[in-house]
Amino acid sequence: MDVYRRHRPAGGGATHVRPDEPRVLESWDGFACIPEGTAPNLAAAQAWAAGRPGPGG
Repeated sequence: MDVYRRHRPAGGGATHVRPDEPRVLESWDGFACIPEGTAPNLAAAQAWAAGRPGPGG
């Protein structure tokens, strides 16, 4: 697997729907995706997944 960080909507559904809702952040540990935390919105989750600091951090 070449994706080491991913995000998904906390309430389920497609990632592009409701961009202002919280996201669950997960990282790949070589065996399974483990929860890393949450992001307040899609933009912050995308920044985290890309390895960049999110807004305010």
